[in-house]
Amino acid sequence: MNSNTKNIIIEICALLLAALFFYTGISKILDADNTYYSLKNQVFPDWFVTLLFYTLPLLEIILAIALVIPRSRKISLWLSLILLTSFTAYIGIVLTGVFGRIPCSCGGVISQLTWTQHLFFNLFFLSITIISSYLQKNINSPPPQPS
Repeated sequence: MNSNTKNIIIEICALLLAALFFYTGISKILDADNTYYSLKNQVFPDWFVTLLFYTLPLLEIILAIALVIPRSRKISLWLSLILLTSFTAYIGIVLTGVFGRIPCSCGGVISQLTWTQHLFFNLFFLSITIISSYLQKNINSPPPQPS
């Protein structure tokens, strides 16, 4: 795969991720009451709910902006990987029944998904994050030296 094709794939993936994070961050802010209620309904301690409530929407919006800026793309893809892995792992744990109950879902359009659908939704975005991170790494790596 040539460098131009890799760049196009990375750009598309980064824009999809940016749209996802911007949407989720803004929807949490615009529907703050529901966001707080949804977080309180999760299995988190109160101090963590407060931390997530104030930091998660801001983090998602900053990450969305960083993903569309080429100079910050490499680090923002890695941060996206960490965030999506965390979200996906949490959904997987919820679905295993470890907590004894399945809490209500997120806000916005994503709230219309079941937890299993949300898992597959996250796995899709996690996959494109992994692919674009891998391609980004290969673009920035120096070519192998002949021996």
